[in-house]
Amino acid sequence: NLVFSLQAAYAAPLILLAQTRQADRDKAGTEADAVHREALAQSSKELQTQAVDQNKQLLEILRANVELTQRVHEMSERINQLTEQIHSSLIRT
Repeated sequence: NLVFSLQAAYAAPLILLAQTRQADRDKAGTEADAVHREALAQSSKELQTQAVDQNKQLLEILRANVELTQRVHEMSERINQLTEQIHSSLIRT
């Protein structure tokens, strides 16, 4: 019995120390996971904001492109009209 008591007295602090260290490692791992999840969430939010901004810019570029295409079409029609007028004037003379 004395041997078992001596062994228990010696082993108990070591077991408690090991449990405490494991708890500390678990806590550190949990905290690291939380920090990592927070960083991922922030990164995701920033990427979403960038995507929204890029979509707005793309929409504005498309609107400008439509407007410029309409202007080019109008100018082409006007050039065609003027060319026909010049051609008609030259044929009459």
